[in-house]
Amino acid sequence: MLKLRTLSRLALISALSVIIILPAGARKTRQQEPPTPKYVFFLIGDGMGINQVYGAQNYNQVTGDGPKFINFTQFPVRTFVTTFSSSSLVTDSAASGTALSSGIKTYNNAIGVDPDHKPVNSICVWAHNKGFGTGVATNVGVNHATPAAFYGHADHRNEYEKIADQLIESDFIDFAAGGGFLTETRNTDHTGQYFEDKAREAGITVLHGQDQFRNLANHNGRVICFAKDPSRTELGFTMDHQSGETELSDFVRAGIDYLYGHFSKKGFFFMIEGGQIDGAGHNNDAICNIKEINAFHDAIDVVLAFYDKHPDETLILITADHETGGLELGDNYIMHPERLAVRKYSEEEINKRFRVLAGIGEDRRPLPNRRVPTWDQVRDFLREYVGLWGAVEVTPDQEAHFRELYHRAFNMNQVEEVQALYSVSNRIVSDAINYADKQAGYIWTHGGHTGSPVGLYVKGARAVEFNNCTDNTLIPQFIKRIAKY
Repeated sequence: MLKLRTLSRLALISALSVIIILPAGARKTRQQEPPTPKYVFFLIGDGMGINQVYGAQNYNQVTGDGPKFINFTQFPVRTFVTTFSSSSLVTDSAASGTALSSGIKTYNNAIGVDPDHKPVNSICVWAHNKGFGTGVATNVGVNHATPAAFYGHADHRNEYEKIADQLIESDFIDFAAGGGFLTETRNTDHTGQYFEDKAREAGITVLHGQDQFRNLANHNGRVICFAKDPSRTELGFTMDHQSGETELSDFVRAGIDYLYGHFSKKGFFFMIEGGQIDGAGHNNDAICNIKEINAFHDAIDVVLAFYDKHPDETLILITADHETGGLELGDNYIMHPERLAVRKYSEEEINKRFRVLAGIGEDRRPLPNRRVPTWDQVRDFLREYVGLWGAVEVTPDQEAHFRELYHRAFNMNQVEEVQALYSVSNRIVSDAINYADKQAGYIWTHGGHTGSPVGLYVKGARAVEFNNCTDNTLIPQFIKRIAKY
């Protein structure tokens, strides 16, 4: 009997050993390292706060004038990151661009340098040194703050000419695209064309307009793509574009064609900026901001089409460098996005047309033989271009305010202007647009940046790991580790 019990215990121990050993082998198989992404897309919506994204989506859903869902709001990873710089809770695009490109906090206005003004390497350098292709694209100046942070080093972001030279000299940037070269306005005779010529002399191919962006997969050497119009330094606001003008999505297609054509085996890193979201925010122009978010969506759609062909090898990240304008959604719990639908032009374009009506030249001075418009003509203008006294109801008190502005401007020659970061508006136009925005439920608190956290949206290979990102400096560090740069 004792022998039987002993044998039974041995049989039980043997059976348990099998049970324990077999799962251990299975666990080892499951713990294999997840795939490394070959193709990394890093898209930055300049000034794109969370309210800008969902304000655009709400407008689209109510009016049908745009995608029902902004594509990246459906990404599996959706979190947020802080954006403060080393010098302020409220960052600028230079410091935040440096944080996003290098993982280093620095002071506002700094490009690719740390707080002690020492150059820091960007993710483009890391990728290039490991044999990956690199690209940067934006719809503003190619040497503006955000793209510059991925290849340049400057104590101040406004050193445009120094930064332009750095792009030309940076052999670690294979593909670049933007509106054009920005130049400094003081103490120089240089133009964008001067730097284009320097780029060509350095062996870089410079192309203008999507008709020239074809067959880049077979093109030898570095490439810079610019706007169709050689005189431009940015693509301008999307809602002002004429048919056939260059769009951000054209740059993205060209960049993918080039980078995949040359680096399909090893892989590539591609930074893409929607830079005009910020400009619309500084102008406190809600419908223009919405249209720029939608254009950013269109550029991301191009990336998603690439992802569909390479889902296991592609990583897509969407974020912002900061929020611009302090946008609030809802006036006393109410939104009326449809009231913005009458607007067909940006505030900048409406101001140009208003100057024609007012007999004002581009230098903002009265033209010879100027004919002063009547109040009825000004009111009709605001009805046609802004929707006042039409889609947007105007209260008696508000009409009295516009009449007073008209009286001071045209009867007393006391023209009032509103200065934004990148533009100047006539007070009549600026106040009309702000009033219409508020009546639609889009309320701007000021014209600058805020310290609000911004969204981080991730899709693709190892996207889930970015759930642990809490600050903008962590994003490039995570990319470096995951993509093995």
